[in-house]
Parts: sequence; structure tokens; C-alpha cells
Amino acid sequence: MLPPEAAEPPNAVVHATARAVLAPLLMWQAAQVRRQTPRLPEAEGDRIGVAGSGPVQLRLLVVGDSTAAGVGVDQQCDALAALLARELVPYMGGAVAWQLVARTGLSARGTLALMAASKLQPADVMITALGINDALEQVSPSQWLRYLNAIHHHARGRAGVRHTVHCAPPRLDLLPFMPSAMRWVVGGAAGLLDEALQDHVRGARRRSRFVLPFDPQKENLSQWLAADGFHPNKALYAHWAAALAAHVHAMVTHVPEAHATRPSGFSAFDTLR
Repeated sequence: MLPPEAAEPPNAVVHATARAVLAPLLMWQAAQVRRQTPRLPEAEGDRIGVAGSGPVQLRLLVVGDSTAAGVGVDQQCDALAALLARELVPYMGGAVAWQLVARTGLSARGTLALMAASKLQPADVMITALGINDALEQVSPSQWLRYLNAIHHHARGRAGVRHTVHCAPPRLDLLPFMPSAMRWVVGGAAGLLDEALQDHVRGARRRSRFVLPFDPQKENLSQWLAADGFHPNKALYAHWAAALAAHVHAMVTHVPEAHATRPSGFSAFDTLR
């Protein structure tokens, strides 16, 4: 999973036409990729916890696909949710509680279903890591946004989430293991989803898009990718968490009523005991 950078998405009509014309080739290429790409497991370990010490100052809910689930590293302590909580501790001046609700292969629609079937703990900020499987399934941008909206409102209603950060879909067009035609079509689909997301959250007070800058002319891909050439490795998860923590802190503290996201006297996840 490569971090996205600003890129010009293809024209939607051109993309749809090319996808239809190339459909037989794409099906064959997809089958080849599935056979040749190693299938890595999700990271092991707890999917709920508290980072830091003292009173809990912020509560996180991280939802999404295999990148949220920590595929590419062995333990959840090296994956996004736990790392993000640790990175936020010095910003918040106290403990940060976190919960992960994610599964390999999930689209936005599947994530909504998983959330509905899960026990959600109280949370102030939700992070979504989605877009890969929606691009692979050729979900339309409008449909994707409808499911992102449903995820946002579901988290607000059930967990009390006040701020939502949507991580931008990754630059699938840069992945080296995909054949060129597949890279163009799937990468173009991800670009169209990201363009729609940018427009959708522009001006929103408590929803934002997060993009991790990446320069394909300067970066060495082998430094960032796991053994499957697709998911983040330990270094990229750490880089992602550090940059995302700064984004979350700025979002929470720069929004009026931000103090409401810093509950006092909160005993983290005491409902589990």
C-alpha cells in the first residue's frame, strides 16, 4: 500500500470505456496476480487498548481494510491503530484509548456491516482506511461516498464520534507487482475515489481527508512495502502513524468546542470489565 500523492485522476468516461474494453485482459491479469502474490496474515494482538498513562484524553476508533488490520507486520503494536495512539500521547498530554474494527478484503460497504456487528466503545475520533477494495471492485465514487457517510453517521450514533479522518486511497497505479493495464485501470479507479473524497469533505468542520505525501521519483519502494509488494511494512506504518497523529491533533484542537473531545475522569473501556 503506497501513500498517495497529488495526482491527476483519469477522466471518468475515458476510464469506464477503457475498463470495458480491457475487461478480458484485466480478468486474466487479476487471476495471475492472485496466484503470484503472497497472502500475508493480519497482525496478531489486542484490538483494543490504552497508550500512555494517566487520565484518558482522547479515544480513537480505527476502521477499515487490511491496511487498518495491520497486514504487513506481525503484531498490532507495529500496526496503525496502536502506533497512532502512542504517537498522540505527547500531543494530548495524557493517555489515548483505541479500538480497531477492520478485516482484510473489506470495502466501505463491508466495513459498515462489520461495525454494525461489533461492540463499539466510546470514541472521539474515527480514522477510516478504505478505498483499495472499492477500487478493485470498481465501486462508483458516488456509491463510495454514500457508504463513507453511513460509516461516519454510524460511528457518531453508536460511539459518539465527533471527528472523522478519511485516509485517502493509496496510489495503486504505482504498485510494481501489478501489470501495466491493471495498474492503470485500478489506479485510475482509486484516483477517482480520492477526487470525490476531496470534494466531499472540503469545508467540513469535523471531517477531513488525510494524505501521506509520497514522491515516486525520490522514494525507494522497497523501503516501504511488505513482502507481498503491496501492504505497508513496519517503517511505513510508523511513518503513517506519526504524520496522521499531527493531522488528528490539528483537527481536534483547531475546531471550536474541541475541548469536548477531551473527556475528564474517563475510565477507558471500563465497560469491558
